[in-house]
Amino acid sequence: MEIIIGRRGNQPVPITDATVSKQHCKVSPNGDGTFTLENISSNGTKVDGMDVIRSGHVKADSVIQLGPYFKSTLRELLALDRKPSSPPSGSTPPPPQQQEKSVSIVHLKRIWDDYEQTNLDIANKQRSINLTRTGLGIFTMCVMPTLFFMGPVAYVLTGVGVLGNIYSFVGIKNAETPKEKTERRKDFERRYVCPNCKKNFSDRDYEYISRNIDKCPHCKVRFIK
Repeated sequence: MEIIIGRRGNQPVPITDATVSKQHCKVSPNGDGTFTLENISSNGTKVDGMDVIRSGHVKADSVIQLGPYFKSTLRELLALDRKPSSPPSGSTPPPPQQQEKSVSIVHLKRIWDDYEQTNLDIANKQRSINLTRTGLGIFTMCVMPTLFFMGPVAYVLTGVGVLGNIYSFVGIKNAETPKEKTERRKDFERRYVCPNCKKNFSDRDYEYISRNIDKCPHCKVRFIK
């Protein structure tokens, strides 16, 4: 039986990540516990970190990456561990219960890590800029008193220091403008959300969510981590 995996696929566990195609890949069981997987999306599919077009021996616990961020396993997406219960002989079977909805949040780790790394890189770059400006200021302050002793040389050094200070504030831009910081934060908040209800998680890091939160506090959908 062939199964289409994607945002509009027929796999048991729904996918809501916008970077995953509506029909991203095809999967069919081989009968020996492995699966044949075929990529049908231009966004690409990886199995255990390797790009694939078609692979005939994919294991249930192999890490499947759909597009740039979403990661899961066939065991999770196809709900292979769920076992239907059979009623006792002669008894009336209970009415079917509605299956609890679940979504994968593995891709949120990549979004969180990228945002935090960018914050760190910008902070380090701004620190270097500030040190340069401070150094030029100290240099200018040190050479200005020499105007009374060194004559023309002091004038040159002071001029260099003054020009350096002007350049450090006019020519050297800050690592990030307030507008750029605001836009980057908005983009992060737009992506770092529950895949089901789109409510924002920006006040909690991924480590906290993965350890302490099993369901979305807003829509109560279960998280696959």
